[in-house]
Amino acid sequence: MTLTVQDRGPAQTSTGPAPDRSAPSDHAAPTDRPPPRRRRRIGIALRITLGLSVMAMLVLLIGGVSMSSFRLFRTEVSALSTNTLPEVITSAELHGSLQKLVAQLPLLAGAGSTPQRRSIYDGLVAELDSMQLLVARMRALLAGEAAGEGKAGQEPAGEENIRLLEQIRSTLLILAATVADLNAEVARQIDGAERQAEAARGLGRLSGALEGLPGAEAGPWAARVGALMARAAGSIQLDHLSRLKGEQRAAERTLSELGRIAAVTPGIAGAAMSSMQEELFSLLVAPGGLFESAVERLQARNRAQSLTAQSRVLVETVDRSTRALFDSIRTQSSDRTDALALLIAERTQAVMALAGASVLLVVMVYFVFRRFLSSRLVGLNRAVVARLSGGGPEVAVPVDGDDEITDIGASIRYFIDEIDRRQRDLADNEKRFRDLVEGSIQGTIIHRDFRALYANDSFAAMFGVAVADVMALPSLLALVPAEERQALLDNSEHLLSTGQPTGRRRIRARRPDGGGLWVELTGRRVDWMDGPAIQAVVVDVTREVEAEHALRQSRDDAERALDALKATQASLIQAEKMASLGQLVAGVAHEVNTPIGITITGASQLQTLIEDLGRQHSANTLKKSDFQRFLGDGSEMAALILANSTRAANLVQSFKLVAVDQSSDERRVFLLRDYIEELLRSLHPTYKTRTALTIALECPADIEIDGYPGALSQILTNLIMNALVHALDPDRPGRIDITARALDGEVVELSVADDGHGIPADVLPKIFDPFFTTRRGSGGSGLGLHIVYNLVTGRLHGSIAVTSVAGGGAAFTLRFPRVTAPA
Repeated sequence: MTLTVQDRGPAQTSTGPAPDRSAPSDHAAPTDRPPPRRRRRIGIALRITLGLSVMAMLVLLIGGVSMSSFRLFRTEVSALSTNTLPEVITSAELHGSLQKLVAQLPLLAGAGSTPQRRSIYDGLVAELDSMQLLVARMRALLAGEAAGEGKAGQEPAGEENIRLLEQIRSTLLILAATVADLNAEVARQIDGAERQAEAARGLGRLSGALEGLPGAEAGPWAARVGALMARAAGSIQLDHLSRLKGEQRAAERTLSELGRIAAVTPGIAGAAMSSMQEELFSLLVAPGGLFESAVERLQARNRAQSLTAQSRVLVETVDRSTRALFDSIRTQSSDRTDALALLIAERTQAVMALAGASVLLVVMVYFVFRRFLSSRLVGLNRAVVARLSGGGPEVAVPVDGDDEITDIGASIRYFIDEIDRRQRDLADNEKRFRDLVEGSIQGTIIHRDFRALYANDSFAAMFGVAVADVMALPSLLALVPAEERQALLDNSEHLLSTGQPTGRRRIRARRPDGGGLWVELTGRRVDWMDGPAIQAVVVDVTREVEAEHALRQSRDDAERALDALKATQASLIQAEKMASLGQLVAGVAHEVNTPIGITITGASQLQTLIEDLGRQHSANTLKKSDFQRFLGDGSEMAALILANSTRAANLVQSFKLVAVDQSSDERRVFLLRDYIEELLRSLHPTYKTRTALTIALECPADIEIDGYPGALSQILTNLIMNALVHALDPDRPGRIDITARALDGEVVELSVADDGHGIPADVLPKIFDPFFTTRRGSGGSGLGLHIVYNLVTGRLHGSIAVTSVAGGGAAFTLRFPRVTAPA
């Protein structure tokens, strides 16, 4: 391979040291210093100066003639630029502003909301102010033009323009007042429509309330109210003011009749009908009601239509005046322009005659310069091109003459010799660069369209072949699997189109013998053998990929083991919850058994008393004393049955509430104090044998929770059972305090504290860990407080903290939002 690099100046390669310029070279020709510059008596600069001086004299002559012409029409141009042209532009702007005003007036009349009306009105006021400013500017321009021509000799056309301006100004003032009145009426119309819409929404709400009126008398009354509301809804669409007021009077009469009917209707129905009649009166006929809003809106719309028509008349007046003003100013401008064009035509003929003489002089100077300068420079260029191209016989660089061109030829001859020497040095640097690449331990490949142009020994050894085998491959894509080829093609196209180098890319490759390997490559675009190519540096990373695969396999095994552990933990937690619920069922069943037995015994005794009384009555042996005794015993039995049935019903209801919450875990709204009392009632069978135990509840009755009672029941059950099992001795007095309070209205603080043994300091940080228990051999699972922690932080979106001193009891403090966010 041959790397060809052309450099026309001093060059150093970045891949090897620069050659020693002081060392002798076998190919280096001796270099001479450029020949010294000699003094010239008549050089190129003097020749060019003489030619330019002659041309400058002719230019000055043309300039003198042109200045005299310029002074003649400068006055006319000044008049056009300072007076006539600004007048034309101002009149055009005035007409354009008027067109914008015409477009915005209907928008103001049809505005449907207050922001839209304000925006349109602000735009109209801005346009009116702009037009007043344009009128003032035009007045100043006309006054300045009259002062320049002399006040005594003012033209009739100027007086007519001033009269038109005054007419426009006065009409604009009237139009501004009319637009302000129109804006006020549109504002009244929008306000009436908004109040009318608000009343209509109130009627809609009232219509929904009609269906809930109690009593049979409310049906006809509600039908009349519905008819009245339907009639009112249709009346607001009327465009005739007298008919609208007639509908208002009819509605007032109907409301009076409805009020009389409501007044004579007794009970709750009458009160509801009276309240609804009053609300209907305020919505329909009261000040600010539906009818009054509709009347005000209709009146405002009529006045707005009148003001809109008046505005159109004023706008048409201003439009006629502005058109007349524009036509007058355009006529004056046309007259001045024609005069200026005539003056320019006369003076142009004189200047063209002088320009012809200048052209003849330029032609003469051209032939002189061509003879003495350009022909010698062309010969010098031909010699340089022939010397550098090397495609034909060598042409000597001309150095004849006695001027600056001679010095340039000598310098070019010197630089050509210097370039030849540096080309030889560059070839030496290229050889050293190739030696460095060939000895690299990284594979290097240069290709064009995936056809190898160069490959080093490291690349060939990586694939187990020789360099000649790599060069003989029809396409380097044969070294990669089919699924990797499209990505390589896209990357190659990106490199060739943008020229930006790509980062490291790891792909699978395969050797010609079928073996596989992983390689990491980087690429960049290079110029190689007179065309763009891609250079890739390839590194074998098969060992690194295999190590990463083994690491990923170990990580996947660990994650699967963790998932299995989590599933086991979840099943144990569910089993713990079911066991807690089972204990609750057993306790409640035992507790309910006693009142139900007493109830059955009392009912049996009462049945016996009734049978004895019936036999005595049948035998006509019933005495007064026997009947009084039956009444006393029967009352006692009935009271006993009622008391025990009530007790059993309360226990079953409490158990049903707590058990359903724990099993279903549904979200609902409940009172915190009532729910804790129900929970304690259902838990009473588990601690009723501890006569010395006191459970105190301190909770405001108005704390309402919107959340998951099942989670709260499980938390309190686990905390109370934890205190009974771990903190309090069965045969000693003990106390459990349950306190709750609201913090900042939206956060609830719930505390469960006992005066038992406390929690040791070394155990305290671990109590919420799963499967941690101090009674591993006594039936403890270690999941009770872990369930509490998960429910507080997960289901309730709260936090839990514990404080304890050994021998001084423990206190669990929960904080959670009053309204729990949806799961």
